[in-house]
Amino acid sequence: MTPIAHGGARAAIIDLMNLYCYAIDRGDLKTFGRLFKGAQWIAEGQVPGPEAANNLIIYADGTPRTKHTLSNIQVDVHEQAGTAKARSYVTVFQQTDDFPLQVIFAGDYFDDFVCIDGAWQFLRREIKFSLIGDMSAHLRVPGLTIPGA
Repeated sequence: MTPIAHGGARAAIIDLMNLYCYAIDRGDLKTFGRLFKGAQWIAEGQVPGPEAANNLIIYADGTPRTKHTLSNIQVDVHEQAGTAKARSYVTVFQQTDDFPLQVIFAGDYFDDFVCIDGAWQFLRREIKFSLIGDMSAHLRVPGLTIPGA
């Protein structure tokens, strides 16, 4: 996970939030799995079932051809408790050979973190959507991963 380093807990937590985006956009499902080992990943109040594990479309370059961007990041660290909460906006862009560049998702991430042995890690991520675009080039069955999509 991410050790407390230069910039302290807030910087380490933002690094984790960004690492999630980089992992998804690179198609690095091992890092994604490591980030959420022992953590909950929730979308619209539901934990996606096991059938969602292979729902992401990976292209010939090994990526889903997306860019996840975070903005409006708020982090509240409780040093003594070794916990933190964060909230951010997420916007997902996608482009493929047959799919023009466009926003396919805009929503919020609500994150809980815990510091164990000096390293911050995800405890929980809840995803809520505000706007859903055409996710047909991103997920085989969008509703399996994001209920209501």
